[in-house]
Amino acid sequence: MKVGNQYIIPFKGLTAGEHIFDFEVDKKFFEEYSELEISNGLINIGVILNRKSSFMTLDFVFNGWVELKCDKCLELFKYSLKFKGQLIVKFKEIPEEPDEDVIYLHPNEDLLDLNQYMFDNIALNIPIQKYHPVDNDGKSQCESGMLKIINAHSYKESLNKKNSIDPRWSKLKDLLKDGNKN
Repeated sequence: MKVGNQYIIPFKGLTAGEHIFDFEVDKKFFEEYSELEISNGLINIGVILNRKSSFMTLDFVFNGWVELKCDKCLELFKYSLKFKGQLIVKFKEIPEEPDEDVIYLHPNEDLLDLNQYMFDNIALNIPIQKYHPVDNDGKSQCESGMLKIINAHSYKESLNKKNSIDPRWSKLKDLLKDGNKN
């Protein structure tokens, strides 16, 4: 099911001044935008639209969580997402090149679609490296069985083993000994 016009503000009939809108981004949104690699989530988005004669400002507050896959143990976890931002909408016959906080609409437009803005800001607020949060003791909440496997195959663990010299290299040490005799 498409999210459709669920995140569109019909601003043409709005009077000058502040108007408040509330949106909810949920699993349906993340299913449509699968490139986010988010399987589930619930984000409440509050918008204060301040309408002027030649432009509008929109102040956003994102507050909620998304379900991410941990890069270390591959288990899902809830990641808290909070964000505040502002978008400026200007009306022009010939739009200029948009930047990250300003968009241009034709003066005859009467709808403002926020889908792309919501997608962009959710994507930008997801960390590049996604790990389980640590508990109050500073320990990772990753799945313990997977952590044992990872630690058993880590470079540090192999150095800590009693026989830290790879047997394939031991013959080279013999060459060094023979070379010193000459």
